[in-house]
Amino acid sequence: MKLKEIERTANTAWSPSGQYPVYLACGTAAQQLDASFSTASSLEIFRFNPEEAGQECEFVASTESEHRFNKVCLIALVNHGFQ
Repeated sequence: MKLKEIERTANTAWSPSGQYPVYLACGTAAQQLDASFSTASSLEIFRFNPEEAGQECEFVASTESEHRFNKVCLIALVNHGFQ
């Protein structure tokens, strides 16, 4: 069963289990090309709320990166402005 979707060629990480709201970090995947053959790279943060209508996750923030990601880790965000 699909709850939400984010159409990206990305490596992902969920926020820690005790974190609310729930966030999902998506870093442009290394050694992959998307349909547009773009070489751009970014790290994007989405808020995951299965109770909201629709298939899209709420976009929170993005930053460009010089490099693509082989792995993404998301640590606790308490007291860092994302709460």
